[in-house]
Amino acid sequence: MAGSDHPLPERISEAEHAVMEALWNRGTLTAAEVCEEVCEKRSWSLATVKTLLSRLVQKQAIETRPDGRRFLYSPMIQRSDYVGGESRRLVDRLFGGKAASLVAHLAQSEALSEDDLTEIETLLKELKQ
Repeated sequence: MAGSDHPLPERISEAEHAVMEALWNRGTLTAAEVCEEVCEKRSWSLATVKTLLSRLVQKQAIETRPDGRRFLYSPMIQRSDYVGGESRRLVDRLFGGKAASLVAHLAQSEALSEDDLTEIETLLKELKQ
């Protein structure tokens, strides 16, 4: 699997992200195995999963290789790299690149609980050391 030097793929849709989560959680899977993870929850068919897998291969987010009469799919990017990239895109797009503005917005809109604030404070103290 690629490290953080691997360029992030073009934007992954919410549906494609569900497929990525299945692969990140379980590793290399067949289309049928991905479907076992996501189809029932989302009322998807195997054909839908195969379409999403094909898109993710085109975006170079996953790789595929034949295994007899089926194909195996594996992530090419790590979840942490993807989350980091998406977080940066969100902060850049909505908060002018300032993460503090995001935290302030969440605090003002009461989206952060006392536990969240405590966790953020602890994280900030660790980062300053």
